[in-house]
Amino acid sequence: MSTEETDATVAEALAASLNSKRAAFARDPNASYATRLDRLDRLSALVKSNESRIIDALDTDFGCRSRTETVLAEIMSTQSAIRYARRNLRKWMRRRGHHTSFWSQPAKVYAQAQPLGVVGIMAPWNYSLDLSLSPLSAALAAGNRVMLSMSEETPSLCALLQELFAQTFAADEVSVFQGGAVLSPAFARLPFDHLLFTGSTRVGRLVAQAAATNLTPVTLELGGKSPAIVAPDFDVTEAAARIGWGKGFNAGQTCAAPDYVFVPAAVQDAFAEAVLDKFAHSYASMEDSDLTAIISERFYRRLEDLIAEAEAGGAQILRPEGYAPIARDGVFKMPMTVVLNAPLDCRLMAEEIFGPVLPVLTYESIGQVIDYVNERDRPLSLYVFSHDRRLIQRVQQGTVSGSLGVNETLLQYIQEDLAFGGVGSSGQGAYHGQAGFDTFSHLKSVFVQQGLGHLTGIKLLHPPYGPVARFLIRMMKN
Repeated sequence: MSTEETDATVAEALAASLNSKRAAFARDPNASYATRLDRLDRLSALVKSNESRIIDALDTDFGCRSRTETVLAEIMSTQSAIRYARRNLRKWMRRRGHHTSFWSQPAKVYAQAQPLGVVGIMAPWNYSLDLSLSPLSAALAAGNRVMLSMSEETPSLCALLQELFAQTFAADEVSVFQGGAVLSPAFARLPFDHLLFTGSTRVGRLVAQAAATNLTPVTLELGGKSPAIVAPDFDVTEAAARIGWGKGFNAGQTCAAPDYVFVPAAVQDAFAEAVLDKFAHSYASMEDSDLTAIISERFYRRLEDLIAEAEAGGAQILRPEGYAPIARDGVFKMPMTVVLNAPLDCRLMAEEIFGPVLPVLTYESIGQVIDYVNERDRPLSLYVFSHDRRLIQRVQQGTVSGSLGVNETLLQYIQEDLAFGGVGSSGQGAYHGQAGFDTFSHLKSVFVQQGLGHLTGIKLLHPPYGPVARFLIRMMKN
């Protein structure tokens, strides 16, 4: 089969799926509360009944995926999003009253959430269950039909979800596709009513350009270099434990993971040692099944190249004693790697790392750190460790980031009632909780005139404009 035939076949299959869902949506354009609840219940049951199969599929895709991390970050996070939507669905669907201007009385105004139609979701590989089904739950709660494109890096999970969704949902409700060099660009070009993409900033730009052809509104949850700042008043060992956990979870393959850290110059060595000690106490060896692997050789080699370039530029590379990288039999593991004195112009300091590699920078003043952050692209998350309220407020008000974590890492993501998203090159738009419901809804503005018979205030301003109209206009201007 030629490339042209392959492209045409994929485009035809995607168009057929979209048209099927559009037709189904036209037959039921405002799904009832009961229908939406049923879809959420089916989604929850799909995850609950197949938990062990999902865990095994992700373990296969990664080569080694910590079962505990899969439960925490994939199973529990997904179910939490579904439960939260289920509990709040009736409230989200209600009319939202708004103030009526005095001169429009006796009218009333409100906003009514309305389903958009057919939504596209493009999920990444790092948390491929949660980052596909959590936004899916928001889209279903909002009353939409959904097409889901999953990463080619997680083929086992994709195949499993294709099987499970075919058994649980009608083809005109939800369908699952595996992304790739041919399908992903074609998927992004479809005229969806909304498209959500989670992934790198580079690919996010391409997705936005493709969606712009059809004026498809997009939500982009990207990444970037999320800094962590340790203030002089915060215990260095405790900061290292919390930052090390956030950096090491899922082998650092987390969009909101701390990418690099600023510490006072006097505690640089102590911080680095504490981070490595945290890793060594967490994992008995590199063979530990709780130590998640790098997703593929391609991503593993990239990390090694970043480290090698930094080292060639004069950086000091530190790893826990007795913990060496593994690259054999399709399994690629890397220990926590602390990098001191990395050249600021090396790739390690320019690109999102997306692995267990932590550059440590030093500073003399918080103002210096704020300037450094503001001179670069806006991060998805920023972390500050301090008990000084004034310092925390200074960082919060002096920087722009998608989210801010104070004295902890990652946990802002799992707050269902807190919108999550980026800003600038780290993304646009947000979801989670009601923000997700609203993202996949059109909040239609409604004005209802309630005047009795022919009596409405605005009629006094109909032409011909006489003394009464001129008097009212003078009143309205004051």
